[in-house]
Amino acid sequence: MKKDDLIFSIVMISAIVLSSCFVISIEIIGDASQVYGASTPLVTQDTEQSANNTTLKVFTDSLRGLVSKSTELTGKYQLELGKWATKENDNLTMISITDNYLPQFEDLKNEASNLAVPFGQENIKDSFIKSISSEASSYEHFKNYLITGNITENEISNNEFSLAFQYEQVYASFLLKNR
Repeated sequence: MKKDDLIFSIVMISAIVLSSCFVISIEIIGDASQVYGASTPLVTQDTEQSANNTTLKVFTDSLRGLVSKSTELTGKYQLELGKWATKENDNLTMISITDNYLPQFEDLKNEASNLAVPFGQENIKDSFIKSISSEASSYEHFKNYLITGNITENEISNNEFSLAFQYEQVYASFLLKNR
């Protein structure tokens, strides 16, 4: 893969990530508007259903917070990657930047692991964790590519990033349904 093709791939992947982050951010803003404009229902629900709804709401709100953190972290890293693509950052700088970001992704993954999940929603939490893990793996392989020049590492990086995006679709769909 030529350097121009690599830069094009990075720019395209960055555009996809930032677009999906934008959509999720709009959903979060829309949800906040609904909360402030919502009225209290007059019909009382039975206690068990009410507890389940509360648990689901707490989970959904917590997941939205994690998604917001993830979106911000990804966006900042992608900006650094853009600087590398335009040669503002050299390989050594990008390796160092990646080393600084990887623990932040691990912290986010650990925070998500501690998230209380309502019955039947385990796959949503798992998809978020897998997405974060795949994204971090992508950056690790990209770093290995920068160190070694091994094209296979870059291909693995791109595959992991695509996988992260696929996992993201699972929890993004859940958040859209649970506004």
